[in-house]
Amino acid sequence: MKAERMNMANATAKIGGSKEARPPGGFPLASAPKKIFICSPYRPTANDPPCRKTQMEANIQRAKTACRILATMGVLPLAPHLYFTQFLKDEDAQERATGIRFGMEWLEAADEVWVFGETISEGMAAEIKRAHELKKPVCNLPEPGRMVELLLKRLSEQYHIPMEDKTKEQQEAAESEKDNGE
Repeated sequence: MKAERMNMANATAKIGGSKEARPPGGFPLASAPKKIFICSPYRPTANDPPCRKTQMEANIQRAKTACRILATMGVLPLAPHLYFTQFLKDEDAQERATGIRFGMEWLEAADEVWVFGETISEGMAAEIKRAHELKKPVCNLPEPGRMVELLLKRLSEQYHIPMEDKTKEQQEAAESEKDNGE
């Protein structure tokens, strides 16, 4: 029973020949993950209700996708527009202001700010301006369709992981599967 109560931080897992426990992103549990502030639109801009609903769903999905990608890489995604809207009403001006204020606190704690998409909302513009004032790195990324490709490229460059070899192997595997299927 005592062994079951052992602190998770002290537990080890043998992964890739290492005895150090690591999350999916590959960073040791003992080290703090990089904190990335997710800057993407939340509020819809369309006037008619069906379009507003569609835009809102797309905006939420964009932010969730960004968070999932970053979390998978072992990076801590900070998406205040996803979190604070769970209990603060974005339609209520006072509660929205509270959410924005709390979000700016998260921005100050972040290591970098990643802007997703080409559309910059009023709230995003304020976040980007504040990031520049704080001298935080601001990375502009495209819509989710190209996000994964560019994030992998950035990680490959930053951590010196050769993507070309992987891509070539994957291409050869795909071609050999095509030949086997004929």
